[in-house]
Amino acid sequence: MLVARSGAPLHALADELSAEHAIVASVRTADLSDAADVASLVEIITGQLPRLDHLVNSAGTAPEGDLHRMDPDELRRMIDVNITALSMLTRAAVIRMRGAGRGTIINIASGAGYQPLPHFAAYAASKAYVIRLTEALSEEHRNHGLRIFSVAPGDTETPMNPGPAKNKRQAHQVVDTAWRALRSTAPSVVDGRMNSVVAFLSTRVLSRRFGLRTAERMMRPKAVRLPDEVSAG
Repeated sequence: MLVARSGAPLHALADELSAEHAIVASVRTADLSDAADVASLVEIITGQLPRLDHLVNSAGTAPEGDLHRMDPDELRRMIDVNITALSMLTRAAVIRMRGAGRGTIINIASGAGYQPLPHFAAYAASKAYVIRLTEALSEEHRNHGLRIFSVAPGDTETPMNPGPAKNKRQAHQVVDTAWRALRSTAPSVVDGRMNSVVAFLSTRVLSRRFGLRTAERMMRPKAVRLPDEVSAG
């Protein structure tokens, strides 16, 4: 079953998958920032699907800019999608898969989750949550037939991240990384050699202060210039 907010691209993908792989790909539109839509998906996962072998949580929003300049509604939506919906869907899948004694959960994180990012702080923190939650669940359920891991892409060409494609990874490369990780036991993987090096340096080599100051200099030009004063929401 394919789930997303936009119906037309979803149906096109379902048709493509059905034609190429001789499968029946069903479609459901849902807004993962909407608690009712998430609850409906939880019901499907826990009882309505005849079986559940894999769950891939790939939805996400990435509002940029300093926290105090962000629109409160955008901030809430990011938390709802990146953290709350992912947690509820993962929980539902774990319950179903534990009962069956098998299953795979792949949570899409981000290289930003390995390093606090000034001017992009909320998004980076949300992806750090995804990584840590997934790593802990991987250990909790590894002896119960479940394979749970996160994949952290770096700068990747997607509809949410348009612009010049130079040096960007492509979506199919991220898929290849996830496919290879299925055959390993790592609780988290980073897509791309350079991204892996950056994550290693950020977490194992550089001091926290040096890493923060370097990240601030890198992210400052990319910060979205919002008004100094926004509604407190």
